[in-house]
Amino acid sequence: MVTGIQQTYDKRGVITKQMTDITTQAAKEARAMTTDEETTWKRLDAEYEGLTTTIEAYKRDEQRAAEAATKEFVQRDAGGGQWKSDATAPIADKGLERERRAAFDRYYRYGAANLSPEEREILKRGTSNQIVGTTTLGGHTVPQDYMAEMVRTMKDYSGIMQACRVMYTENGQALPWPTTDDTGTLAILTTEAAAVTIADITYGQKTLNAYKYTTAVKISQELLQDSAFDMSVEVPGVFGDRFGRAINLAATTADGSSKPQGFVPATSAGKTTASATAFTFPEIIDLIHSINPAYRRSPNFGLMFHDTILAAVKKLTIGSGDARPLWQPSVREGEPDRLEGYRYWINQDMDDAVTAAKKIMAAGDFSKFVIRMVKEMTVLRQDELYSANGLVGFQAWARWDSELLDAGAIKHMITAAS
Repeated sequence: MVTGIQQTYDKRGVITKQMTDITTQAAKEARAMTTDEETTWKRLDAEYEGLTTTIEAYKRDEQRAAEAATKEFVQRDAGGGQWKSDATAPIADKGLERERRAAFDRYYRYGAANLSPEEREILKRGTSNQIVGTTTLGGHTVPQDYMAEMVRTMKDYSGIMQACRVMYTENGQALPWPTTDDTGTLAILTTEAAAVTIADITYGQKTLNAYKYTTAVKISQELLQDSAFDMSVEVPGVFGDRFGRAINLAATTADGSSKPQGFVPATSAGKTTASATAFTFPEIIDLIHSINPAYRRSPNFGLMFHDTILAAVKKLTIGSGDARPLWQPSVREGEPDRLEGYRYWINQDMDDAVTAAKKIMAAGDFSKFVIRMVKEMTVLRQDELYSANGLVGFQAWARWDSELLDAGAIKHMITAAS
C-alpha cells in the first residue's frame, strides 16, 4: 500500500498525464488549444502547483525534523565536545553555544540592561568599533542555530541560492578569487625529442566584497515577554524572508557597481529567439548547447527562469511530428522536475514577460556563480525608538556579495529586439 508523500506524487503524475494528453492532441492536429482545453489545462496546472507546494513543504518539514533529531542526539551525548548542526554552521563547543543562545534570547526579550555580566561576556560584539561605556551600540551576533534557520528560510525563498555555490567567510575582508577558462586549450602532437610548446594557463581575478544589507521589525513588549512566543522561529523567519528577497534580486539583476553582481547581466547571450513574443523548443536546445559540454556534465548544470516562463514551457512539445512534452515532471520523491533531462530552478526576479529584448531563461553550471556571505548576522535591539507605543525594534544586518567566476559557464536566452 502506498503511503506518505508518495500518494501526492502519484496524484500529481495523474494530473501530469491529463495535461500532456491535452497538449499532445492539439500538437498532433497542428492547432491551438480550444477554449475548453485551455480552461481545463489551467485548472490542472493549478492543481499540479498546489501538489508541488505540498511536496516541497513535506521535504522541508522532514529535513527540519531530521536536523532536530540529530541536534537532540548530540546534545545528549555527554562524551562529545563538539557538534555541527548545519552545513552552514562552524563546529563549536555545544555547551557554549547553548549558553550563547540563552543569553541572546534574554537580550531579545528584556534588553542589554537585564543581562548578567557573564551573559554580556558570552555575547560577541557585532562590530569592532564599540564606544566605551555602551551596551548595545554594535548589536550582537546571532547564535549559529538562529543563523542556520535564517539561511534555510533564505534558500526556500531564493531560486539562485538553491542553485549557486554559497560560501561563508569568518569576516568581510575583500576576497580575491582567481578565475580561468582553459576549455579551449589542447595538448599538441609532438615528435620524439622535439621542443615542447608551452601553453600557460591564463588567470584572471575577481574580488568578492561584503556589501551591507539591513532590515528592521517592531514587536510588542507583551509578545516579547510571552514565553510561548518562539523567538527562534518567528524572528529568523521574518529576517530570512527579507534577506532572501534582497539576495535573490541583487544576485539576479544587480550590475556589480558598488553592489553585488547579478548573474543575468554578467552572462552573454547563448541564444536569441526569432520572435519577440514567443520561444520554441529548438531555441531552448540551442541555449543548452551554447554551453561547453564540460559544464553540461556538471551536477550543478541546469536552467533557471520565472514561473510564468515555466507555464509557457509546459505547453511546448518537441514538434516535427513528435508531440511529446519538453517538460518532465517528477513522479518520485527525491527527484526534481526536469526540462529536456536537466533540472531547473524558479527565479521570480528574472524577466517574466515574453516581449522584446527580455532575458527569459538561463542555462549553465551554476556552481560557477558564487554568493559570499559573512557568517555573522548582527541584531540590535532598539528599546527607546518605539517605546511610546509599547514596541521594541530589532534591526538586523548582514554582509554579502556575488560574482560570476566563469563567464562561459552560464548563458541566457533573450527574445528578439522587435
